Amino acid sequence: MARVLDGVRVFDLTLAAVGPWASKLLGQLGADVIHVEGPKPELAHHIPPAINGTGVLYISANYNKRNLVLDLKNEDDRAKAFRIIEHCDVFIQNMRPGAVEKLGLGYDEVSRVQPGIIYVSASAYGRVGPMASEAGVDPLLQAFCGWSSITGPEGSSGEMFRHFAHLDLTTSSMIVEAVLAALLARRRTGRGQHIEIEMLAAALSLQTSRLAEFFAAAEGSPPPAPLGSASATTVPHQAFRCQDGRWLAVGVERDEQWPAFCRAVGLPSLADDERFRTNRGRVEARAELVPQLEEHLATKPVAWWALRLLRERVPHARLTDFDELRHHPQVLANGYIGDLDTEHFGRIAVESPPWRFSATPAGPVRAGGLTGEHSAEILDECIDD
Repeated sequence: MARVLDGVRVFDLTLAAVGPWASKLLGQLGADVIHVEGPKPELAHHIPPAINGTGVLYISANYNKRNLVLDLKNEDDRAKAFRIIEHCDVFIQNMRPGAVEKLGLGYDEVSRVQPGIIYVSASAYGRVGPMASEAGVDPLLQAFCGWSSITGPEGSSGEMFRHFAHLDLTTSSMIVEAVLAALLARRRTGRGQHIEIEMLAAALSLQTSRLAEFFAAAEGSPPPAPLGSASATTVPHQAFRCQDGRWLAVGVERDEQWPAFCRAVGLPSLADDERFRTNRGRVEARAELVPQLEEHLATKPVAWWALRLLRERVPHARLTDFDELRHHPQVLANGYIGDLDTEHFGRIAVESPPWRFSATPAGPVRAGGLTGEHSAEILDECIDD
């Protein structure tokens, strides 16, 4: 059965996480992704943990690809790259601004060889401005984009999500959106184009609601501050520690859910308290209400409260660790995580494609390979034709 991007070929000159993850998603949609590396393996190979000497980051960001080694500083190998590009629809690179141009593979050069190319330049801060030449690492972008100023325990100075590539992969998803849109535009117009995407822009887009809070506030009002797990706009909407030490996240997002929540937790008097009848009132009275809930929810185990909230149809979730999630019936029933047999790394657990198409299915997930493993195959296809 045909897949969404069958027949689309991607020249994938990416490294680390942002670019490789985007091209991996395109591969899951059916594109033929040619991952190009230099003679010296990129950093992701060496970031622990590793399987058989290869970093898990590199393995997980490079499924569904074929691997080619080219020394793009070498004139002959650069000529081979252009021969391959003639057969490609998409070119993705996430080097620092100016680096790919020094290799002679900027948009102007590539589009002369393949005028219909969809060319993506991804960077941390953009190609202009005082920070244009700086490298981007997810936690540092979290700090700069304002994310860390609203993340952390209430009253703290903020904190980062360490070793969690949320902004990296958000940028990756935006690259995929842009490539799909540009391919659709090319079908209408016949023209390729250059797409620029920055991690900083993606991070600000992701924080739209928090930025709205700031810009909507009266001039001179303090900016949004860390609230731990709590929402700034709805109360109660946070995690509570229960008697067994486990955490329960509750989200009362509408006023009609408030009486149901009070019934579920056995505090009907709160539903009749004028201070708490509306969400606006509960937000204003957060400091009075939340300590009462924290004290009360600490008297029973998490399963007790979860069952009662389920009966009242109040949104909630237990905080689950990865080991529980891996074997959870909901995950198993939907096949969100599966096992993949690989030649070089043994059997590994992988995420399934995040989309389900009825007519043009994504996947199946194919194992990636070692650096340069498919070089001869690719060169034979694209150069010796």
